[in-house]
Amino acid sequence: MSTQATGPVEMKSWDEHTWDGKRYDEATGPKQTTGGMTTAYRGDLEGTGDMRFLMSYPDDDTCRSTGYEVVTGTLAGRTGTFVLEHVGGFRDGVAEGTFTIVSATGDLTGLTGEGTVRWAQGEPGRYTIDYDLS
Repeated sequence: MSTQATGPVEMKSWDEHTWDGKRYDEATGPKQTTGGMTTAYRGDLEGTGDMRFLMSYPDDDTCRSTGYEVVTGTLAGRTGTFVLEHVGGFRDGVAEGTFTIVSATGDLTGLTGEGTVRWAQGEPGRYTIDYDLS
């Protein structure tokens, strides 16, 4: 039986550039970018995340993204590190996506599950994780 964890997630840093090194917002029209983000999770998960991603923009207002995030923290009273595989995008002022837990270490070894994350522009983010922890 799965357990659900929820709470706010705060973006602490964001770094995104086109393949040729320009800031993502300095290039207009279709483009591809790579970057990184650090996050702070609160609520049922207390921890920090370090994510690397790839993004593809068909225009300046929408994109699709994929990436991996290493989360270090405490979930269900257990401390460790786990990796999330993200797929998502940005449209109409909202960044949202899904993720799958692909590995875990420490007291979180055996953690499996999936979840969602959503950031409306100018608002705090929210996450939901449905997980099993043996």
